[in-house]
Amino acid sequence: MAKHGRLNLSNAGYSMPADAAAYQRPPFYYRNTRSIAVAFETDLEAALEALPAPLALSEPATAILSFYEYPWTTLGPYNEAILSLLAEHKGRPMNYVMHIAVTTEPPMLAGREIWGFPKKLAQIEFKNDRDMIYGTLERPPGIRLASAIVRPERPAGNGHSAAPPPVSMRLIPSPEENGRPSCAEIIETHTEVRVIEAWTGVGSIAFAESSRLDPWNRLPVKRVIGASYMLSDMTLGFGKVIDHLE
Repeated sequence: MAKHGRLNLSNAGYSMPADAAAYQRPPFYYRNTRSIAVAFETDLEAALEALPAPLALSEPATAILSFYEYPWTTLGPYNEAILSLLAEHKGRPMNYVMHIAVTTEPPMLAGREIWGFPKKLAQIEFKNDRDMIYGTLERPPGIRLASAIVRPERPAGNGHSAAPPPVSMRLIPSPEENGRPSCAEIIETHTEVRVIEAWTGVGSIAFAESSRLDPWNRLPVKRVIGASYMLSDMTLGFGKVIDHLE
């Protein structure tokens, strides 16, 4: 007689593989994160095409290209690049993560599976040169999809840390040929950021090459609105499903 397996939810790991979890349960901790961000006005119609229906945009449509250097985290050290849109959900300000790339596997798997961040692996640099701090994104190596440069000039105000919470769309296809997606959720992520220092200054961005596989250039740059540099610690906690894509 066939015997049933003994693996169940009570003795399985937090993530796949069930007997060798790829990442642990949140929260995740970050120390001495360096980041730059350049906000820019973009085309409203292009932004609306990229935004999930439960979210809304105010004019002018504003996007942010940001780069992060994480020298120490409980997911290991890595770099990250994010293209996001300032949006609203039922009147609440949100920061919709449209594209995101990382340099290592653990944060990619955790980001996609827990919060629905559309993370891909890429080559990302975060460096200083003279009075400038810059980030570059290449995927594959040698194909420059995005870059940002910030020259910090003045200390930022106390409100710099009051950024809207990140929101993402966790889209998981059905295993059945004609089935609806197994998951199409709008997820708000809970983060606690402690700003060590923050600076504003002059910034520029470029989307050097076009890729249909990774269309980071689909939001045209009308004008740069602001640029910043920040050193911070962060705790990345659980998320909350706030809506669904129909």
